Amino acid sequence: MTNNFRELRSIKIKRLLTLLSLVVLSWGLTGPVQAGTKFNITIKTILASQGPKHVDAGLYDLVKELESVFRYSSYRLLGQTSMSLGTNETGMTPFPGDRVLKITPTRITGNRVRLRLVVYKEKQQVFKTMIDLLNRSSITVGGPKHREGYLLLNIFSSF
Repeated sequence: MTNNFRELRSIKIKRLLTLLSLVVLSWGLTGPVQAGTKFNITIKTILASQGPKHVDAGLYDLVKELESVFRYSSYRLLGQTSMSLGTNETGMTPFPGDRVLKITPTRITGNRVRLRLVVYKEKQQVFKTMIDLLNRSSITVGGPKHREGYLLLNIFSSF
């Protein structure tokens, strides 16, 4: 009985090690696919303010979302930047008031990308956050006061 027990135990251990090896191997294979992913990112800089109702043509697709979250009557598109970044690559875009946004995709989890956003004003960090953004979707981040309104950053990502 002792030999049969050892033999059975040896078979179970071999099966377990084979299964574990397959899990580790498949996990290792998904890493390079994610590491090689390119993230297409578009950042729209918007000036939101009160006054006569106005929406720039480049914002028509966002106006319902903007009006549901923010209480402004005017949305002007000040600029738009597009970039293609790999994981842990950082892109930059300037926006009004001597500010720069640095954006870095850090990882994919399911159908979401995690983005690190850092805003600098006159080379000094003034804002930092992480967001998880669904593939082919956008988020609008409220920003600082500018002229007669406030800056908004709409960030869209697809991969």
